[in-house]
Amino acid sequence: MPETLLSPSNVLLYGRVLADLTITFKRPAQTQDTALELPPKSDDQRQRLDPPPPPPRAGANRLLEDQLADPDAVLARIYSFSFEGRYYDLARPAIFLVHGQGSDPEAFRPGGNVPSARITRAPADVDRTGVAATAAEFSEDIRVWSYDKDDFSLRFDTESGPLSSILLEFELQIASVQAGYSGANVGANVGANVRQSGANVRLTGAKVGLRGGRYSD
Repeated sequence: MPETLLSPSNVLLYGRVLADLTITFKRPAQTQDTALELPPKSDDQRQRLDPPPPPPRAGANRLLEDQLADPDAVLARIYSFSFEGRYYDLARPAIFLVHGQGSDPEAFRPGGNVPSARITRAPADVDRTGVAATAAEFSEDIRVWSYDKDDFSLRFDTESGPLSSILLEFELQIASVQAGYSGANVGANVGANVRQSGANVRLTGAKVGLRGGRYSD
């Protein structure tokens, strides 16, 4: 693929497709926001009404919905990416929504499957590596996906461990921080209101005194 004006916006994702997770996505049904008409009650008063439909989705933006509805949508653990001529390793691999099984980032691989031939391998095309030169090679099972930087996707950061660590410690710590901020906000609002009220009282007193002075004249 030759260089184009779209090349600076290109993002390459490197990783492997997950074998134990698949995507089964069904587009939300489009409903009309109409008034709910109540049918007449039956004689035995046991007629049950169906729940009303959800409100219709506003706007024509279906970017993420279209990505999920693609029949080739899969989940892959992404280890690294390249953008604007630079290669970056993720601090921790994350799961991303991608499409298809990906491409070999180093095709064509000289030497075929002969292990000793790896030392003679040259860097692949810039379209696959995203960089002009590289000092290392990709693993044989790593695949690459190409996207525009503004394409929509999903990211999943997985955590594993005891509940005391991944649930209680995390959530209760957030709750305590939020409570602290809430208390600070209350104190700030009350203090500001009290100070403002006192200023208004003093200003009112000044006006009264000024009026008294005018009356005395």
